[in-house]
Amino acid sequence: MKKLWEVIKKIFIWLGAVFVAIFTVLFVKEMPKQVRHDKEGLKNDDSDEINAKAAAKRDEAIARIERADARQLAESYSTVCDTITDGKERFLRRVSSGSTTGSRADD
Repeated sequence: MKKLWEVIKKIFIWLGAVFVAIFTVLFVKEMPKQVRHDKEGLKNDDSDEINAKAAAKRDEAIARIERADARQLAESYSTVCDTITDGKERFLRRVSSGSTTGSRADD
């Protein structure tokens, strides 16, 4: 009985392997058709809708940037103002000390 059970298991293993091989071949055979459809533009996803929304958002951002005042935009970043102030102070120190060689020793 034990030997019969081993033979039955081997038969089922072989049948399972054949079934998996057939399924794999059929599955792989269908893949190029899907790729071919995607290349032709027959997609069923929402990529066109997403691209349209992205383009609208991009146009809105560009228009907002074009309307913005450059000085107001720069002043909204406090580090920019601090850097400009520091640069002016360094320049005034350099000019007042008479150093025209451009050394950066006092920085």
